[in-house]
Amino acid sequence: MKRIRLLVMLGAVAVALPLGLTTAKATGTTGGTGTANVSINQYADFDTAGTNIDVGLNVSCTGESVIDVTLKQTYPETGSPVTVGSGPQPLVACDGRTHSVGVTVFGVGFDTGKAFATATVLGAPTEVGGEPGPVKATASRWVIIRQV
Repeated sequence: MKRIRLLVMLGAVAVALPLGLTTAKATGTTGGTGTANVSINQYADFDTAGTNIDVGLNVSCTGESVIDVTLKQTYPETGSPVTVGSGPQPLVACDGRTHSVGVTVFGVGFDTGKAFATATVLGAPTEVGGEPGPVKATASRWVIIRQV
């Protein structure tokens, strides 16, 4: 009986695992400011101090846009749970084609292992130092942080 339960549990994990590791994609449109797609790479890299996390994205958009990335890592991956965001990054090339984009998130307490990432494509601010425009697309997924 114990073996059957173990086999059922392992089967469920085997089915769920690939679903959790697939690339997250999202699309969105906003009234007249363009469209966007964003996906988050499976791996993110951090420096030896664990303060700079580089998250890779694939972004396709039209109209001026900026990217915001948030990372959240909790116990047991880290002894000091942390959630930080990148803040809107500089303008992204938005010509309707897909481009690789790297976003650096700064925060203390990250370690190697899983973290939950959310990437948001926003309209560019209308003035220098202004608030970003409306959300064009967002994606979320679990990433694996590894030390480089």
